[in-house]
Amino acid sequence: MSRQLHLGFIASKRVQRATGVVLAVAVLPLLLFGGLSVLFPLPVDQLHPSSSTVVQAEDGTLLRAFLADDEMWRLRVEEDAIAPVMKQAVVGYEDQRFYHHPGIDPIAIGRAVVANVRAGRVVQGGSTITMQVARMMEPKARTVPNKVIEAFRALQLEWRYSKAEILEHYFNLAPYGGNLVGVEAAARLYFDKPAASLSLGEAALLAAIPNDPNANRPDEHVTAARAARDKVLRLLHERGVITGEDRRQARAEPLPQRRYALPFDAPHLADHLAARYAHADRLETTVDARLQRMAARMLAAHVQGWRSQGITNGAVVVIENATMAVRALVGSADFFDMRNEGQVNGALAPRSPGSALKPFVYAKALDQGLVGSHTLLQDIPVDYNGYAPENYDRTYSGVVPVREALARSLNVPAVNLSADLGPDAMYHFFRRGGLRTLNEPAHHYGLSLILGGGEVTLLDLTTLYATLANGGTYRPYRLLADDPEGQPIRLLSDGASYIVTEMLSDLRRPDLPAVWEWSRDQPTVAWKTGTSYGHRDAWSIGVTPRYTVGVWVGNMDAAGASALVGAEVAAPLLFQLMQRLERDVSARWFIQPAAVATRRVCTVSGQPATRRCPSTRSELYLPGRTPAQPCDLHQTIWVDDDTGHRLCSHCRQGRSHEPQVVTRWPSGVATWLERTGYPVDAIPQHLPSCRRVAEGDPPVIRSPQPGTSYRLRSGVPAEYQRILLEASVSNETDEIYWFVDGEMLYQGNPGERVFFTPERGEHTLLCMDDEGRSSEVQITVR
Repeated sequence: MSRQLHLGFIASKRVQRATGVVLAVAVLPLLLFGGLSVLFPLPVDQLHPSSSTVVQAEDGTLLRAFLADDEMWRLRVEEDAIAPVMKQAVVGYEDQRFYHHPGIDPIAIGRAVVANVRAGRVVQGGSTITMQVARMMEPKARTVPNKVIEAFRALQLEWRYSKAEILEHYFNLAPYGGNLVGVEAAARLYFDKPAASLSLGEAALLAAIPNDPNANRPDEHVTAARAARDKVLRLLHERGVITGEDRRQARAEPLPQRRYALPFDAPHLADHLAARYAHADRLETTVDARLQRMAARMLAAHVQGWRSQGITNGAVVVIENATMAVRALVGSADFFDMRNEGQVNGALAPRSPGSALKPFVYAKALDQGLVGSHTLLQDIPVDYNGYAPENYDRTYSGVVPVREALARSLNVPAVNLSADLGPDAMYHFFRRGGLRTLNEPAHHYGLSLILGGGEVTLLDLTTLYATLANGGTYRPYRLLADDPEGQPIRLLSDGASYIVTEMLSDLRRPDLPAVWEWSRDQPTVAWKTGTSYGHRDAWSIGVTPRYTVGVWVGNMDAAGASALVGAEVAAPLLFQLMQRLERDVSARWFIQPAAVATRRVCTVSGQPATRRCPSTRSELYLPGRTPAQPCDLHQTIWVDDDTGHRLCSHCRQGRSHEPQVVTRWPSGVATWLERTGYPVDAIPQHLPSCRRVAEGDPPVIRSPQPGTSYRLRSGVPAEYQRILLEASVSNETDEIYWFVDGEMLYQGNPGERVFFTPERGEHTLLCMDDEGRSSEVQITVR
């Protein structure tokens, strides 16, 4: 028994020793590998050399690519975006046991040693795909010591990465001749397709090229390339990877004999994004490749037709309203037109928008309850402390409805409304609405801002117009697919946005006959044009429920051209684009918000109609916000049957009289209308014997402005420094009286121009009409 115990004890010891030896054999290499890995860590960063920046459309279509920092075409690609046949070709040709070995293949190494010894030279290699990745990661001369290092790095790679990841590194690091690195660059430049679309013959060629990249490149050595491809196909057939029929068809495929050019779409946008995201491998934009190419073609053709008139360039922006995604951005008519600065991005260049900002003044005034869509606005000469805006044609209409003022793009009514809103109101509105190029203080622009006194970019302006399509809510544009939707900012009510959009969709614009031609049978579009001072810029912006499109036409050097008028040059292209974008002419229009209602207003005054109004029209309005004052332009007066004088409620008692409806123009405009020959009702004089002071508006002093300071110039005769006294009164007024510091200076016709010779000091100027109503201003003369 003791002997048996002794023998069992000895056997147990032997098992323990054997186990220890096995564990040592197993663990020591691991410990050694771990220690060496600590001393010589895997240079992971070298697996990711600088890549080409690739700019893609929303659907993945390549728009443009940029050379890597080392002037190589290195287009990174993920493993699942490589054609399966490409992976089969490389694994079947280079490393049959790739998915089964730990990074080194002893069988392949042994076979290579035997073959090389028999041949007396190196005829076969034993490197696995993983070892090749190691060599491409750390290029070294092919020596035995370096092979050992490669084997060690291969083990490290296998320890850290999956087989799919190692294969991805291989396809992104492999050389394909010249400055082509990676299978995506090779597929694009040799076959004009992505690596995902390679055929068997193409994959076989690309599997062969890395063995001798410059000798096997097909664009320079087509015979050698064919032989290398056919060798790969033969081995794949022999190894059972492909069938004989597969091989036959692949061999029949033609080889490329030149490099293809990479796509060059949206170059201005690509330049902008590549500069902004300098180290990005891939930039996935919101661009629709089809729309981008269409817009570029249409812009180039349009500008070509205007070159003979000194117009050489343009830009286009298309925004999808629902997502604020920029679907097309064309920066110039021809990127390669160096003579006309084609590489300048016209969509991002700050330029004067002319009248293109006016719709927002009217929308803001609607929101503030200052006007309705047919409210009468004064269109007469005006002076704001030295700033005297004029209309484009330097004529005036006296009074115009809001709708007509916007349609005719009149300057004076827009400036007056801007002033009524407050001196800085529109400046802050535009800043909140994304016009970032307005980077000076508000006073720098003043009231001229609404007429193009500041500079904006086409992209920012188009984005602002999209606010109308989005019910008055501003959201920033998006250039990249992963750009977050910006914080919405409420600029306007949905009601005001809808009413202005309706006004802008009206094609009845008699001052723009050329645009009317383009507008017939087109999709419904809310649109506005703009022409900058000096005819340097022509703009047209259009809005539909789906898209907002902006067009700029001009010269990059800001040279003017007489033909540069927004309605004539930019609007036709806008409508061409809209016709292509909105092919369904019956597409839905904006839905009228609940905040908008319809009412009848006086055709003349634009105010809610009364029984005295001769005719009425329908108007969209904002209940509780739009002015509700009934028409006071058409008034009933009582005329003495005997004398023909006008009677007031006090003096008509006891007299025979008849009612009469007259048009009583406000004092702010009546004098100008009479002076310019506009037919104005002659309102009878108030009964002279009645001493009651009449009701109504007092004279409106036009000149001088209250608080104005004048400086007398020495050496200039006094008669050349006289100050104009001008007032506007109601058409019921026959005479006015001017008083300077209490002394009467003039009595007579309101239409006469009156001057006074000033003396230094403070002066009070008073104007009184023949009904006793008066106004006064104070001025200073230094």
